Amino acid sequence: MNDHPPNQESNEIDADVVTMSGGSIENIEAETVRIDQGGAQRIIASEVGISRGGVGVINADNVDLQLAGALTVRSDKTTIKDGGAGVVVSDQLTGANASIGVAVANTAELNGGSTVVLLAREVHGDVETMLDTRGTMVAGLIAGIAVGLVLFVGSLLVRRR
Repeated sequence: MNDHPPNQESNEIDADVVTMSGGSIENIEAETVRIDQGGAQRIIASEVGISRGGVGVINADNVDLQLAGALTVRSDKTTIKDGGAGVVVSDQLTGANASIGVAVANTAELNGGSTVVLLAREVHGDVETMLDTRGTMVAGLIAGIAVGLVLFVGSLLVRRR
């Protein structure tokens, strides 16, 4: 096991198991990562558990965020409780009181949280979403038509000169 002392800045850790309480680090590559009240810029691991901390990018099989946040999460299974993430791409997403910017999942079970964009094959639970799968398709269609019209009118104006 590789324990990381609190409040010590480091660049990289490459180990089987990383347990960190406090402090921050740039890159972690490990089988299992547990962080409490700390942070990392990038984590690549099989199992990641973050409690009261933050991470820039997580690429893992299983991710568990408790009162924690991440900018980007890519995993097979993601659980977020009382936390948030900017972008989550996961086969199975579970959230309780989670705030997520963009969520892309095969199955999403979200209770008491919110997303800006939610793209999922199956959605279970009570979640506020600004754009769901159908809304995203409609917004894309409208944006495509608007851009097409602007380009068409622009080409007509250029021809007249």
